[in-house]
Amino acid sequence: MKKIKKIFSISAKQYLWSVILVLLIATVLRFYNLGNVPHGMTWDEAAIGYNGYAIFTTRRDEWLKRLPISFWSFGDYKAPLAIYLNGFFTFLFGMNLFAVRFPFAVFGVMAILGFILWLKLFLEEQSWEENQSRLWSLVGGVLLTFSPWHLHYSRAGFESGMALSLMIWGLFFWQKFWQKNSKKNTLWLLLFTISWVAAIYSYHSAKIFIPLLGLLLVWQKRTLLRENISKLSISAVLGLVGLAPFVYDSIFGKGLERAGTLIFSQKLSFIELIKTVIYQAWAHLSPSFLFFGETTTLRHGDGRGGVLLLTTGLACLLAIFTLFKNKKKPNKLTTFSLWLIFLGFLPAILGTEVPHSNRGLLALPGFILLAVSGLKSLPEMIKNRSVKYLLTLFFFGHLILFAGYLNSYYKNFAAESADAFQDGYLEAFEFVIPYEKGLDDKPKVDKIIFSSDYGQPYIYALFARKTNPIWYQGGSLIKYEFKDEVTIGDLERKNTIVVASNEDELLGENDKADHIVYGSDGSIRFRIYLNLGQ
Repeated sequence: MKKIKKIFSISAKQYLWSVILVLLIATVLRFYNLGNVPHGMTWDEAAIGYNGYAIFTTRRDEWLKRLPISFWSFGDYKAPLAIYLNGFFTFLFGMNLFAVRFPFAVFGVMAILGFILWLKLFLEEQSWEENQSRLWSLVGGVLLTFSPWHLHYSRAGFESGMALSLMIWGLFFWQKFWQKNSKKNTLWLLLFTISWVAAIYSYHSAKIFIPLLGLLLVWQKRTLLRENISKLSISAVLGLVGLAPFVYDSIFGKGLERAGTLIFSQKLSFIELIKTVIYQAWAHLSPSFLFFGETTTLRHGDGRGGVLLLTTGLACLLAIFTLFKNKKKPNKLTTFSLWLIFLGFLPAILGTEVPHSNRGLLALPGFILLAVSGLKSLPEMIKNRSVKYLLTLFFFGHLILFAGYLNSYYKNFAAESADAFQDGYLEAFEFVIPYEKGLDDKPKVDKIIFSSDYGQPYIYALFARKTNPIWYQGGSLIKYEFKDEVTIGDLERKNTIVVASNEDELLGENDKADHIVYGSDGSIRFRIYLNLGQ
């Protein structure tokens, strides 16, 4: 056994350079071609980017509400953190898709660093030797780096990725406070509180997940609470102060409006409710969702591969097998990972659209921990040097599967997700804006008729025009007419630009378009007709 431990030991210097290498790889994967893949900007990304710009420049959102806690947006009442952060990055890099996605990619990389640091402390608390905790925390970081689930939600404007990162860093600060031989510095508790309060402000699923996980952590440390009650009380007070705007908005505003998307709002009987919960739990644990690409929209996955690679699933199964085999001595790493999976999936299970990888993203660290636990059990089960080759084979297979996913992501998904990511909107507005304002020697038109077939065209107009929200509410989009159906009669209006979607039937006029906007899949997204002059 000592030989096995020697094989899998890692020095402090090797650990440092390995972590740096993992973070470099993670950064490349999350930032490469960020503004182009996925191609197109969802209306949520446009809303986050525009409202961030509006807040940064005027301290008001698109509806002129001053520094809101919940953003009305399309009536979905978005959480505020991503929007407030986005204002700075659109100011720094300009109003473009790269700037909108930049902070989400940063949080993605930070999640990996936080996960490695937290897992090392967690394993040391379980009496693992330091060189072993280094190695297996690094393994966890590698699995998270090459996770399709994490990569997908790090490369687009999904607030769940921010919540995930903040949750992980909160776990690290909590673990740091309880570390053996720690001076119990109150700073770690304050950072823990700030991280988790920020997570609640970043995404709606965290409003369910964070309080429940907090109760679990407190229960785990229940025997040590009394001797640290003063510091914990300070942290609790800080948390209550930080959450005061959220609580106020929940009671007197729209902070809990999204609760209407939970199954409890569907007026189900008790039996129907239980059946629905069981069905929706299975929808998130089924192989078709976890490994084979089942999704309700390509915004939430590539529709080909699942949220986990098969190799990760095999490692998870090994951990569960080991847990049942050693019933008398449960593995704390395995049991905690199962709690994380359950609590992480709970918001998605209780939602009205399943399976939902976005709402369930907070379950991902649980799967990574479970996989680490499974891989760690191999040396204990086999107890010979061949385990080194088995683990090498595992990671080689894992990288091959991830390379296949990456190839599909940049080829198939990039082409097939045009509709899901509302591809073509920005290009269409970039074409018509010079005619609206008479720029670049273009004649100024009186009217721009724009199809609403793809949903929420006004937010793309505001984003592309960099429209001051005060001007917007004052009528600066007066030249625009957003229509559910563009007709042949619209093409006869003088001094007008008509932007029709590929769903608008114009009775043989499609081949007469003056400009065509294509999607990433090669299909026609918009046909633009210029009827200039009086």
